[in-house]
Amino acid sequence: MQHTRQQNNESILQQLETDGFSYLDNFCEPALTTQLLSVSREITADIKRTLGKRQIGVGSRAGYREIVQRSPGRWDVPITPEQFSVDHTRMPWWPLITAVLGENAEHAFSGVVTSEPGSDEQFWHIDSPHETVEHASAHAINLFVALTDIPMLMGPTEFACGSHRLTNHLFNPALAVDQLLYQHTNTSPAMLKTAPEQATPVRHSSAVSAGSCLIFDDRIMHRGLANQTSKTRHLAYFSYKRQGYLPYTHFESTRSLFKS
Repeated sequence: MQHTRQQNNESILQQLETDGFSYLDNFCEPALTTQLLSVSREITADIKRTLGKRQIGVGSRAGYREIVQRSPGRWDVPITPEQFSVDHTRMPWWPLITAVLGENAEHAFSGVVTSEPGSDEQFWHIDSPHETVEHASAHAINLFVALTDIPMLMGPTEFACGSHRLTNHLFNPALAVDQLLYQHTNTSPAMLKTAPEQATPVRHSSAVSAGSCLIFDDRIMHRGLANQTSKTRHLAYFSYKRQGYLPYTHFESTRSLFKS
């Protein structure tokens, strides 16, 4: 599948609806990208110093409120818009968010994911499950910001194209929701086929430059690829939800690093 990167909002929204994701090339001003990177590095370093030698497992249930290991060597540190010193409603992507989730769209969470050198590829997963048997419009949207150039060897995000329409465990009882959400070894785009003649969703990933963004449906099957370089990959994220939707699988730990 050939993905033409369009900067026209209408084209972005159409690709988001059809494929479940879209690239936004050079979407952030350099000053914004630099600011997000600086804050991300500072807060991540502070949190990891506090974590020290304490070992945590993989997944939000095994982590802390302040840090989650999404896969070995891939760390997720929540950072609020206030900590980033930004007004998320004034960000260049906000019109896209409200176009999908409505004018009352709400900020769910934000932060940075760092992928250390040598970290392996993730297992395929979705970020939240479908709510109805019939395919419905998105209830949550994620926006990734590349804080540095991310070549293929650094492990950009890989998507199963159009899989946001196929990961519905309510429609397809062969799908186990926990296996979709929690990076099970057997989860892959091939499992989304409901008939022998149905094609497996095409996989797509691409290098991205600093300041470029990825916008995607929370229900799409995706994964971060392996970081085969000697540098750490920094990816800021801003996640939004439809008013009234309650996300429950992203940060599940109730323990804090700052409580004994």
